[in-house]
Amino acid sequence: MPVSLGILSSRDWDFKNIVIFVGNALYRQIGIFKSDKMRPKRIRTALYNVLPGEKAHSTMAPRPKIIEGVEGIHPTPPVNSAVLALIIPFENDLAIPFIKRSNFGRYHRGQIALPGGKMEMSDADALQTALRECHEEIGVPEEKVSILGVLSDIYIPLSNYNITPIVGTTLKLPDFKLSENEVEKVIMVKLCDLFDDQNKATTTFLRNGHEIIAPGYKIGENFIWGATAMIIAELEQLMKTNTFNHLGKL
Repeated sequence: MPVSLGILSSRDWDFKNIVIFVGNALYRQIGIFKSDKMRPKRIRTALYNVLPGEKAHSTMAPRPKIIEGVEGIHPTPPVNSAVLALIIPFENDLAIPFIKRSNFGRYHRGQIALPGGKMEMSDADALQTALRECHEEIGVPEEKVSILGVLSDIYIPLSNYNITPIVGTTLKLPDFKLSENEVEKVIMVKLCDLFDDQNKATTTFLRNGHEIIAPGYKIGENFIWGATAMIIAELEQLMKTNTFNHLGKL
């Protein structure tokens, strides 16, 4: 099961410090992963402070979120779901693997997203959902993921999904194995590029005959927007202000 890396305590955001901290934290965990004496268990992260939540989400929220009278009308309660934002070593930096979804599905086909999906009855909690979905979609073994914490839930009225974002990391770049029915490809985005203000952009498109204004992250030919961009916006705010010091506990 995943292992918590504890509290990141740097006061000022500095990319090199993040690399050093995560690297050192992972190094300290090698003995835990290899130990036969320790029963695998989840060590809950001790990160207590209040998350920025809606304040951060609003910077990347599409406008309008729904088209009144046409969208967001659901006869059932919200569907609980979870995604996993993995911060992993990549080309001497840290990066997050995003997925480009296949052209199947009703709402988010072809979009750039984080690995994740809806909670199954067999899942004990959002953490298990995120780990299971990440393994199913891109082949990252659950036992290789160390959990850093959790971000604020996001409700998506269009699809009626309530998303819990989990943040984790791995010792090394995983050997990705994609679910052919769900994932077209993995897109690695370095944190230094993701959090560069020059890579923020806004686009517009029509949905059900109405104009939607969508802010997001423009990385090369890829545009990250919607719920995924809102999740990243909160992660970015935490890392640029208190370097994970406010990351929520599980």
